[in-house]
Amino acid sequence: MFRRIPFVVLGASLGVGLVAAACSGDDGGGSAVPNPTIPGAPTLEVVGNNLSFEPDELEVAAGDFNVTLESVDQFHDFNIEDVDGIVEASAGETETAGFTIDEPDEYTFFCSVPGHRAAGMEGTLTVTE
Repeated sequence: MFRRIPFVVLGASLGVGLVAAACSGDDGGGSAVPNPTIPGAPTLEVVGNNLSFEPDELEVAAGDFNVTLESVDQFHDFNIEDVDGIVEASAGETETAGFTIDEPDEYTFFCSVPGHRAAGMEGTLTVTE
């Protein structure tokens, strides 16, 4: 009887880990770890509401910048495809995180909450020289 207990605990632990990984919401962005803000860097402000971002087109010079996300109606996050970092905000909250993009180009930003990006919650970030 006592020999089975460690296996049950181990199985439960593995199950919790698999559920957590499946619910992480990673949808092609960078890491799911919020970056600290970058003092002195420009800040882009975005509002997440009703499965959309406002504005859905942003522009910033290459280098360091911050993104402030205000979430109006529910939990949303802000990811930039293939760029490390994330901003996460619950309903009624505003959060800020720093990003660095050195390569001028157009990037897609999106909300990785399951179903949000598919519903159209994404936009374009233009990084200029």
